[in-house]
Amino acid sequence: MDYQAVLGPDERLSERPFTDPDLTAREVDVMGAMLEDEADRARAWAQAGEDAPETVVIREPDQEGHRHLLVVPDTRALVESADFTAIGFFGRPREGVDHSVLFGLEDELVERMGGYAQAGLLSYYDVELVAPKGAYGNLILFAASDVPPEWYRDEVHRRAVQLSPRHYHEVRLHKGTVPGRLLDGGSIHVERTKYFDFSGDGVWQGLRRFED
Repeated sequence: MDYQAVLGPDERLSERPFTDPDLTAREVDVMGAMLEDEADRARAWAQAGEDAPETVVIREPDQEGHRHLLVVPDTRALVESADFTAIGFFGRPREGVDHSVLFGLEDELVERMGGYAQAGLLSYYDVELVAPKGAYGNLILFAASDVPPEWYRDEVHRRAVQLSPRHYHEVRLHKGTVPGRLLDGGSIHVERTKYFDFSGDGVWQGLRRFED
């Protein structure tokens, strides 16, 4: 992939404020809170043993009424896996656009996620953010050192990527690792952030590396 800019951990582009490294730090904090919530649930499933559900789809609001969707295609795999990959997706949504098509695609992905457990998908977590209004953050966990190619090749995932310019001004895509097991309380170590800016005639792409 060709990038218009490759940045170090603390470099800043004044002309593209959405690439500010502080935004990555804030969003990694959000991802960390989501990871902690998954860890709490995983501990309960581990304690339940054979009585734990094999798969989970949880749709519920939090105390402030923000939407949460958690999909775990194999709870045992989530409990037992170690040293996994964490992917975070955050974008600034366009106003005046009907985003319901994205929720429809998400529902299709949810129906297909069981088939990706063997490829290494551990969980998909989508949460409505406090700000900006109408924005959501995704945390996706994989039991591998990188995202399995089956995820990128998925037809519904490709359609969602193609629709992104119509629904977002820009997108930040974070990749990190979580050492140890989820039950061990490991935190996310971000390795890089990819940037996609859809505001111009073409797509501007940038990369920030936090580790060599």
